Amino acid sequence: MYKTPLIPAPVRKRLARTVLIGTWLAAAQILTAAPPSRKALFSFAKGPEKWSSRTYGDDGKPSVAALPATAVKPGEGLTVAVKLPGKNEYVAPIARELVGWESLNIEVVFPENLPSSAVIAFFTKDWDHLWRQVRVQVPDERGVPVRFSLPLTSPMAELRWKPFGHERPWHPMTAGQITEFGCCLELDTGATDTFTGTVVLKEVWLAGTTAGQPPPADAVRNYGANPSHPTVGKLCELSFEWHGSMADPFDPRKARVTTSVKRPDGKEDVLQGFYFEDFLYNPGIEDMTKCLTPYGHPLFKVRYTPMVPGKHTAQTTLKFGLWQKPLPALTFDAAAPTEPFRGYLRIDKKDSRFLAWDNGDPLWGIGMNVRSPFDTRYVATVPYTQWRDEGLPLYDRLFATLSENHINVVEVWMCSWWLALEWINDAPGFHGVGHMNQYRAWMLDHILRKAEQYGISLILVFNNHGKFGTMYDTEWARNPFNTKNGGFLNSCEEYFTDARAKAAFKKLADYVVARWGYSPNIMAWKLFTEVDLTGTSYTFYTTPPVTDWHREMGRYIKSIDLHDHLITTHWMLSYKRINSSIAELPEVDFLTTDAYYQGGGSQQMLALIRGGHAYGVSKRKPLLVTEFGGSPYADNMENLMKQAHLGVWTGFFCGSPVPPLFWWFALVDEKDMYGIYPPLHRFGVDEDRRGMKTAVRTITSPALALSELRGSGRVLIWGIDSEYYFAKQENVPAKEHAGVQIDVTALKPGRYDVEFWDVASGEVTKRESVNVKASAPGVHLTLPPFQKDFALKLIKRNP
Repeated sequence: MYKTPLIPAPVRKRLARTVLIGTWLAAAQILTAAPPSRKALFSFAKGPEKWSSRTYGDDGKPSVAALPATAVKPGEGLTVAVKLPGKNEYVAPIARELVGWESLNIEVVFPENLPSSAVIAFFTKDWDHLWRQVRVQVPDERGVPVRFSLPLTSPMAELRWKPFGHERPWHPMTAGQITEFGCCLELDTGATDTFTGTVVLKEVWLAGTTAGQPPPADAVRNYGANPSHPTVGKLCELSFEWHGSMADPFDPRKARVTTSVKRPDGKEDVLQGFYFEDFLYNPGIEDMTKCLTPYGHPLFKVRYTPMVPGKHTAQTTLKFGLWQKPLPALTFDAAAPTEPFRGYLRIDKKDSRFLAWDNGDPLWGIGMNVRSPFDTRYVATVPYTQWRDEGLPLYDRLFATLSENHINVVEVWMCSWWLALEWINDAPGFHGVGHMNQYRAWMLDHILRKAEQYGISLILVFNNHGKFGTMYDTEWARNPFNTKNGGFLNSCEEYFTDARAKAAFKKLADYVVARWGYSPNIMAWKLFTEVDLTGTSYTFYTTPPVTDWHREMGRYIKSIDLHDHLITTHWMLSYKRINSSIAELPEVDFLTTDAYYQGGGSQQMLALIRGGHAYGVSKRKPLLVTEFGGSPYADNMENLMKQAHLGVWTGFFCGSPVPPLFWWFALVDEKDMYGIYPPLHRFGVDEDRRGMKTAVRTITSPALALSELRGSGRVLIWGIDSEYYFAKQENVPAKEHAGVQIDVTALKPGRYDVEFWDVASGEVTKRESVNVKASAPGVHLTLPPFQKDFALKLIKRNP
């Protein structure tokens, strides 16, 4: 990390002369007087003060050894051994001591016989293991104290400290993130001199407090809109660099960016900005963190979606601590979209079972649960699997495949192992409650961009149950809210009542809505998955605090979300676990649940899907099954593969707003089961199910289970071979059924066109027309030969 000199040789010669008169503060000078304000970091008055030597083995792994007490002599400082050629690296831990100071100073005494080719590098490591360094030629002075003054504030700090192994320069947050400071003595590139001896580190201190100083005149840089000519329904992003001091970019009391946009129609939209760090993405690295390289100066951004064409004027106001300033107004013209903009998803005004866009078009969706790019349950269920965790690049590949197969609704989780913004410091970017992980936020940016590219709507989950539950999949022991991890909650149940925890969730919601709330491809905010597994008992979720929490947080999100995205929460197993106290809250727009059976197999799964629909109707809310496939502990492979097909067709016919989302996406991907979805798309995409009534019935010979949707002038029917799909044993062969006849009754008089569909291909295999008389309001249909299942449509001709 010390190979590129910061200062070229001609400049070094000038600096050496400058050192003699003691004026250059950015590299080195002879110490002549103490600065007017200072704070000692390491005086070495009581020993080495946690300084250590660090060496590297042939495999590159570091080895650290604490320096002995004998390395310090009273009044002389810390003596460290130096052998050249070679790296002589010495380090010490520091924690937030650099905040609020202008410079970090170190006084060094170099021995008389130290070669002039020696260089010294001062380096820092931050809490995400990002290294930065200042590397200079050792001055000519020998045997006297030489002071190196290292800037800690912009712009000098950004100029002098060079990043190593990444491309994130020093920025206003860096000083508060440094965890290690050190120095390394070695030879300049190409030098071959030898030396064995010692160097003395006399003292390390901070100088020049920045408290009360106003931001520099050029604190705001590169302010603009991208694109400068946006389109209605598409993102317009305002951004700028901030080069002033900043205590906490995630605390609105300390850093707030507010933008007011005046629209051509006279309305005014108010948005909050958010802190943003950029990354370079290498999709060839299948690792959730290593595929990202920190890049560029952090920004503040405001994301806005124009709703109408014409001239918009954006006025942004900044507030950092007590300092406040408006930025120059920006104007941009939003172009009309090439295709009509549908808007955002709402509860359908015509039929509360369904969802519709702002323009009234009903949502046509087929879904998949892709909560994270890996699934340990799948690996445990299918130990012979060749499927692997691809990390973030999975979504690049998977979303393209989903789109090709007409899957356009996906659930993703902000869980600790994937897209959470707050967690204990077990991976880069995690720094406890209140700090938003910029690695994970960038990953979610990328996933949302891919969703927008492929026309996929995302259900974004704030919390999985394990974060705040102790029963199943518990993560409470590792949760940053836990007092054992430096948090402030003694019990996971306090999350729903503690004022600090509520404020923390609102802070998280502020960030999430500011960063991703612009997008029409956010289908809904889901507050919890399996909320009934939170707490320490199976009944905790039914207590008033959990209901009150949903009311308060749902109401808060609606108060800050300009586009009023839908809000939901989720229960385990099935609709039978839903408690009315939460389900009936007006802040919860629709309901989500599982359809996992505890006995009864596939037949029970279908009953749970249909029962969930009926429950939603009773609450006058859509109900969407976002997990299904077997029991909570899966099932045999054949049943899971059958159920993937049964679940989505059952959901379509029972009136679900989106057919159920299969949990086992890895199975679909590995076994290439995508062929299940295009046939349903072709069968249902042009059907408006609003107002249609659902029904189920059976036929005994052969054993068929029929599902019906009936509306004005049309009947849709799907039938399955019960003996095949509900078989208790595996590998039951599918029979071919020929000459099967079914009756369709209670039809209005008139002429009907009949389409017989092959469910496997999604194609119409036969067409015929039938006449229905008032005296006999039904038809007797003979089905074409089929295996496993069939579908048909009866469509009444217009008079």
